[in-house]
Amino acid sequence: MPNNYKNEWIDHLEHLFAQAPALALVEDLFARLDEVNLCIKDLEGRYLSVNSAFLRSVPKLRREEVIGKTAFDIYPRALAIGYQHQDRQLLTRGQNLHDQLEMITNPDGSLGWYITSKVLAKNVAQQVIAIIGMSRDLHAPTEKDDRYDKLSVALRRMQTEFDKPLRVQQLADESGLSVSQFERLMRSMIQITPSQYLIRQRVEAAAVMLRDSEKNIAAVAMDCGFSDQPSFCKQFKRITGLSPLKYRKMTQDGK
Repeated sequence: MPNNYKNEWIDHLEHLFAQAPALALVEDLFARLDEVNLCIKDLEGRYLSVNSAFLRSVPKLRREEVIGKTAFDIYPRALAIGYQHQDRQLLTRGQNLHDQLEMITNPDGSLGWYITSKVLAKNVAQQVIAIIGMSRDLHAPTEKDDRYDKLSVALRRMQTEFDKPLRVQQLADESGLSVSQFERLMRSMIQITPSQYLIRQRVEAAAVMLRDSEKNIAAVAMDCGFSDQPSFCKQFKRITGLSPLKYRKMTQDGK
C-alpha cells in the first residue's frame, strides 16, 4: 500500500477519533480480545480499523490490505451482500443490531456461524459518523463441556430432526428442565436461544440444499422444517442477507 494511501485512512480514522474520543478506547480495548472480532467502518462501508481477531478470519490478507476496502473487496460476494444488508438496515432504522445470527462460509467451503452486533458511533452533535461491528465465532457445543449432558438429547434432536415441528417446551421437558432453565443453559453454553439454534440448523441445511440440489424453494423449505415458503424466505434472508434464489444463483455460479 503506498504511504500516501495508507496515511489517508489513518487521517480519516484519527478525524473520527477527534469527533468521538470513545472510539479510540473501543479500538484499544478490542485489540486485546482474541475471541471477538472488531471492525470500525465509515458510512460507505470501508474498513478503517480491524483487530487481530478480525484478521484471523481473513487469513490471506494483511491489515494494510483490508483498511480502506469494503466487504466486497475481501469476502465472497454472497457474504458481502449480507454484511451490506445489515449496514443498510442499521443506518436506515437508526437502531443498533444485537446478537444477530450470521452464517459465513469458511475458507474450506464449510459453513460457520457468528453472533454479530453492530452499533452506530455518533459525535457530540449526535450525528452518525461510523459503524462499529463486533462478532464472535459460535463454536459448536462439545461433549467436554460439563453442561453438555443436560442438553445432549435436545441438541442432538435439533441437529438431526430439524425437519420436524420441534417445540422448545417439548425439548425442555425431554431435558428435565423448565423452559427458562433450558433457555438459560443454552445461552450460557452457546450464547443463543434454543429457537435461534434450531433456525441455525434449518438455514444451514437449506443453504447446502440450495447449493447442491435443484429442488424448488418450496420443497427446500418443507424439507428443512419451515412451516411455509414465505417464512423460510424471511428467515433465510434475515440471516444471510440474500433470498434463497439469489443465494442459489450466487453459490452455483461460483462452482
